[in-house]
Amino acid sequence: MNAMLAELRAHEAISIVEASHQEQKRADIVSAGFARMQKFIFSIVVITAASWSIAQAAAADRVPPFDIVRNCGAEVAAAGTESVASCTKDETDAMNELDKRWTEFSASNKQACVEEASLGGEQSYVELLTCLEMSSGEFLAGRH
Repeated sequence: MNAMLAELRAHEAISIVEASHQEQKRADIVSAGFARMQKFIFSIVVITAASWSIAQAAAADRVPPFDIVRNCGAEVAAAGTESVASCTKDETDAMNELDKRWTEFSASNKQACVEEASLGGEQSYVELLTCLEMSSGEFLAGRH
């Protein structure tokens, strides 16, 4: 009888340890999920702040500072359609053209186009220049 009682207590102890272990696993999963959620929220805050600062640069009447090397590296890696050097040249040419002509474009078009050219975290001077030319009607006027 004592042996059965001891065995029953041993099984109870094992069950308690297993339950405790399962609860710890659940707590670890919840903790990991919470950490991922915090990173996601932080990412959204950073992207929002970056978009706001870029839009403010447009309102401040200067060409926004885009990271050409990083963006071309990411674009080439994603699309694989051109070389980093070719992308960098296109972006640099567009940036230089924007530097020359920035004051020609309206503040509202600049703000809207900077936001559009920065969607998804990627930033493109080529897209920004194209957007500004299309917004001002210049792109279509050159085709007629």
